[in-house]
Amino acid sequence: MTSADEHDFDVIEPAELPTDFEAFFSQHMGEFIRVAGARTRNPHDADEVLMDAAVVMYRKWERILAHPNPIALAHRILEGAIVDFYRRRARTADREVSYGELTYADVPTADDLLLLRGHDRLDRALAELEQRAPLQASCVRLRYLAELGFAEIAARLDITSNAAKANVHLGLKNLNRLIDLPDSGKGKS
Repeated sequence: MTSADEHDFDVIEPAELPTDFEAFFSQHMGEFIRVAGARTRNPHDADEVLMDAAVVMYRKWERILAHPNPIALAHRILEGAIVDFYRRRARTADREVSYGELTYADVPTADDLLLLRGHDRLDRALAELEQRAPLQASCVRLRYLAELGFAEIAARLDITSNAAKANVHLGLKNLNRLIDLPDSGKGKS
């Protein structure tokens, strides 16, 4: 048997990417990672989702360029990668071993749980809003979790800027109702 030192391991050079794809992905990577992070609530999972989406975007680059709204198609690909991530997680969940069965597991501390306590109600409300009004949920996520302006939201979702504003407003109103927050009183006489 030969040792690892005796093997000749060649370094694989990274693939040459089209410069327009590289520029497009670099320009929008921050917003893509914010969208993925808002949906996964874990930076490592968000990075995994983004890299899966990047591979699909690279494979479909010519189709993205030919699309009348390339950024909207890229966001649809990212949303698909997020869905695929959760589907893979659901398929493997029954094959995983629980924390209690592992003696060496890194069990979450009380501090870890305290960091997440405020997100639970919001996540459930966003999931319910996604089922009832998916466009409103997407607009709210892009506005507040990806920190995009109304014109940018309109471009990503292929709607008008006024429709983006209206959907953000209605989405926030519905989220307040779903979370059972008191009405802010804005806009009332």
